[in-house]
Amino acid sequence: MRFQYISFFLLLIVLVVKSTTICAQFELTDTTGIYRIDQQVEVLIDSSARLTLDDVTAITFRKSTGYLTFGYLKKPIWLKINAKSLRPNTRWYLEIPAPFLEYVDFYQRTKTGWHHTRSGYYRAQSERMFPHTNHVLPLNFDSLGTTDVYIQITGLSPKTFPVYIMNKEVFHHKTRTDDLWYGVFFGILLVMFFYNFFIYLSLKQLNYLLYMGTIVCTFLIFASASGYGGRFLWPENPHINFYTGRLSLGVLASVLAIFTIRFLEVRKYTKGMYYALLLLIPLSVLAILLVALKEMPSAGNNLISLSTVMFITTGIVCRVRGNAIASYYIAAWTIYLFGGLLLTLRNSGVFDFNFWTTHFVEIGAAMETSIIAFALGDRYRRYKREKEEIQLQALKIQQNTNEMLEKRVKERTEDLIRANTELHANLATISKQAEIIEAKNAELDGFFYRISHDLKGPISSLLGLSHLAKLDIHDPKALDYLNRQHEQVDRLNQIIRGLINLTRLNNTSLTREKIDFVNLVDTCINSLQGLSKFQNVRFVKDVETGIDYEAEWVMLNAIMQNLIENSIKYSRETDAFVRITIRIQDDSILLEVEDNGLGIPEEHQAKIFEMFYRATHTATGSGLGLYILKRSVDRLKGKIKIKSKEGEGSTFTIQLPRQH
Repeated sequence: MRFQYISFFLLLIVLVVKSTTICAQFELTDTTGIYRIDQQVEVLIDSSARLTLDDVTAITFRKSTGYLTFGYLKKPIWLKINAKSLRPNTRWYLEIPAPFLEYVDFYQRTKTGWHHTRSGYYRAQSERMFPHTNHVLPLNFDSLGTTDVYIQITGLSPKTFPVYIMNKEVFHHKTRTDDLWYGVFFGILLVMFFYNFFIYLSLKQLNYLLYMGTIVCTFLIFASASGYGGRFLWPENPHINFYTGRLSLGVLASVLAIFTIRFLEVRKYTKGMYYALLLLIPLSVLAILLVALKEMPSAGNNLISLSTVMFITTGIVCRVRGNAIASYYIAAWTIYLFGGLLLTLRNSGVFDFNFWTTHFVEIGAAMETSIIAFALGDRYRRYKREKEEIQLQALKIQQNTNEMLEKRVKERTEDLIRANTELHANLATISKQAEIIEAKNAELDGFFYRISHDLKGPISSLLGLSHLAKLDIHDPKALDYLNRQHEQVDRLNQIIRGLINLTRLNNTSLTREKIDFVNLVDTCINSLQGLSKFQNVRFVKDVETGIDYEAEWVMLNAIMQNLIENSIKYSRETDAFVRITIRIQDDSILLEVEDNGLGIPEEHQAKIFEMFYRATHTATGSGLGLYILKRSVDRLKGKIKIKSKEGEGSTFTIQLPRQH
């Protein structure tokens, strides 16, 4: 009788185990979505840290009761996954999107036994079966459509992560999307770096150079943590991941401490926080040594957490005591602190692994970098405002001087000689101030020209990246966003180009040269081939040859290019033409550009030459073209007339004196 009870009990155990195995099997049917299988994964904590594959295959795993949140668990973790594909000939990928996991070993059952593949933060890309920022395993299914996978995860990094399974096409689409957004993030850091670099070249202030250093450290930290550094920058040297990311944290803390002291003028507002920030510098050196010697790998993370709290505290104290610029600083570091707090709580297992807990720290870093960069820009604007105050002060001095002279002339003519002496002295002062103001204006013009000119490179890169992204992305909504972004960047490009031309007009050192009008017209037309309506326009050129005329090429090119460009942009859809006429008329050169386009309403014709004026809300230009054209004509002492009727076209006639 006892034997029968024992047999029954053993049979019951077998049935339960078999039932558990069947329930653990996960069925893959939907090829359009992403399966998060955390709750279908079976888990085993290796307390001895010595278990092998043969050992774990004979041990019963426990089924996961929720998301995989193990916090800073140092013991190895084994995961068991049993899946079944109900879609034959479908390629499935298993992905663990946690680049920071040091060592990940996949064991997949095959016909000949267990196939072992490696991945992990500290493993070269060539060691991985699938080079990627995350840990990826292409799944192989047997004749019954089932697969068994064991995953061993070891290391000291936080072990909070999801497990995804998805179709091949969905996997590649997800990878492209991740690459795109990280490209935007790193692009923002790059733009902010050059933005501050150009300002530094103009103003030679150390603050901008220090902030460039913080951007470089931020780039290295996130390139290392996100896996993109290991994938693209040092694919066969994974140990650089460790040193690049963690050592940069110590450097970042010290550079930010110096930047904060200078930027907020901390010593002026609070000596206590000033000395506290100075203390961060030796602490940073200590953290770097502890990381480099691998005595305390988390020293940099602990230091940056402490530093963030100190930076926010410093900003609050300085703001309370009257430093208005500290508002930017508080906002920037509060956002960054919130992102870091979410990441820390996620790593500790308090929060789940999701978009916000994973990527808000990058969003916070991008916003923090941008906000402080704008704060530095605000300092430049204050510098400009101070220059305007100097101009106003000079004007008031002149007014006071004139009033004083009038009063003294009326009251005492006998003091005329003394008054004249004072007048000369005051005029000399005013002249010196005027020279200072003129020099400041020239310096600002030069600075503005260099900034506008050098921004063309990043903007052109953004246009190119947008074009490349549109080649790879087929999602209509995403393409719509990219097209909108492309339009805005292109508009910014037009504004920069217009501002560059405008600053050239202020340059009095332009030289004259003989103008070849035939070549000038052809050059302007060819430069506009990229316009969307260019191919629909018929050009009629009536240019007199052999015209003897000397002028600044920049001026003539600005005039012709703006007129032809506007005629193309606002041309009609069919039978559009642009007629260009250049000839000698008496002692003048007559330039005429006629089109049969949309025309300009009469109520707008008197204002179209004003800066940034656009006749319609649908106009895509910068509002600078016709303003630059008018300035150029004035510079050449010419006259401009417009004849236009809405719906029928426009004719611009410019008369330039041959001697000017």
